[in-house]
Order: sequence, then C-alpha cells, then structure tokens
Amino acid sequence: MAIVRAAEWMLVCPPEQAENSIRGAMAELGLEPEGPLGSIRGKSKTALLKNRWSATVEAILSREPSGTKVVWRVDMLGTKHYELLADIAEGVGDEMFDDRGLRGAIDRLHKASRIFGRKEVRHVRNLLYATERVLELGQGLYQGKQGLIVLTSERLFFLEKSLGSETLEEFSLPAIHSLTVSKKMGGEKLTVHASGNQSDIKQMMHGQADAIVRAFRTVKETPRSTQPPAAPPPAAPPQADLLGQIERLAELHSRGILTEGEFEAKKAELMGRL
Repeated sequence: MAIVRAAEWMLVCPPEQAENSIRGAMAELGLEPEGPLGSIRGKSKTALLKNRWSATVEAILSREPSGTKVVWRVDMLGTKHYELLADIAEGVGDEMFDDRGLRGAIDRLHKASRIFGRKEVRHVRNLLYATERVLELGQGLYQGKQGLIVLTSERLFFLEKSLGSETLEEFSLPAIHSLTVSKKMGGEKLTVHASGNQSDIKQMMHGQADAIVRAFRTVKETPRSTQPPAAPPPAAPPQADLLGQIERLAELHSRGILTEGEFEAKKAELMGRL
C-alpha cells in the first residue's frame, strides 16, 4: 500500500517563475509534468539503482507576499519520498529557496552536532511549514533516541531519522508553558512543560539548551502586533524578464509540457504586462 508524504516550500520568486522552474526540473527527471497553471502533476518510474518505487507527485502553487508557496504531495511505496523531492529541488536551484533561517541556525550549531545530526539537518526543510522560520537548533536524547531539536517561530519539535524510520514529536508554542534548563558536567537537559505534561531532552551540548530557551522567551514575549511585518510583494518583473518568461513558456510548449491552450493563455497574460 502506497504512503503519502507532504512538504511545503517557500520560493523567493513570483509564481510564474516558480512554475517554469518546477516544470523544467520535473521534465529533466522524466516526471512528465502536466496540469493547469498553479497545479502540477507528474509520475516517476521505478528506479532500481536508487532503490526507489514509482510515485505520483503533485504540487500546488500559490502567491505569497514574499514569493511563492509550493505544497507537495508524494504518493509512493517505501521511504524515498523526500529523496525524490530533493532531486526536484536540485533542479530548481538553491538560490530559489527561502531557507527560513535554517542556514544561520546550522552555522550556530557545534561542529560535532552538525556531523552527528546531518541526516536530520538535511531533512528539516521538508518538515517546515511555509509560514514558519527556524530560530535555533540543538542535538540531544529524547525517549531513548538521539536526534535534532528544532525551535521555530511556531513550534518546538524533536526529529530522529534513521534508515527506514523517522520519529517526530512536536509542541506548539502556545501549548508550551515554559522551558527550563539543568546543567551537569556531561551536558544540559532541556525540560519542556506543555499542556500539564513534562518532557525531558537530555545530553544536549553546553549552550544549546540555553540558546533555545532564550529564543523561546523572545518569541513568546514579543506581541504579535510588534513582530516584523511581512515582506512586501515582489516588484513586477521588468520587460526583459517578461520576454524571457514568454521564451521559457514557448520552450515548455515545444517540449509538450504545456498544452496549446495553457501556452496561449499564459502568453496572453504576460503580453498584457508589456
């Protein structure tokens, strides 16, 4: 029985550019993208060398103030859903992604944590909601499993990823009453007090639990009315960029990715901006 996995991307470009990039990346991978503008669907074949089953991939695009939100749905057997999305992301290009604070948080991690939790760190982007940003990362032991602790603007979650399995435990920020830290020679313990329960994350490196607590207090104490406003919508693309988009649409049409009707409708919309 197939398993469905979902992910949300934030791309720092208008939906038209995001759509062209995603369709092009999927076409290069042989996924044969189809569907109307804003809704892309493709299918991959079983890849024996990658130990990956065939899959159905769907993407829904929507305009956001800071760019484009892409909601993915991958339906396939096995556990390689996010590997397939990683292949598409590589084709789209890292420069198109809003990393939502993840790169800075990784840079603040101790080197040993970055090495130990490399599987989890690579996987965090697949688990983020499009509306949240990463504030701090840490590494520790939770319910006998070693993994990554992620504090975002919306929740605190623990991620453990191993071959063939994944553990994700999360606490929404409104549900967390407080975070406390205890310290020993061997490391720090972060205690989460949420909804009348207490959860301990042990063996964190010195400074990591403290950093998470400081960031948590800052976001909890900041009134929503004083939080930074959303970024302004992207400016309308210049004429040269519009012509470039029309050329890319023509290429997608000539390769059979866009139908005649889809191509003419989109071309007319772009021509109206010239």
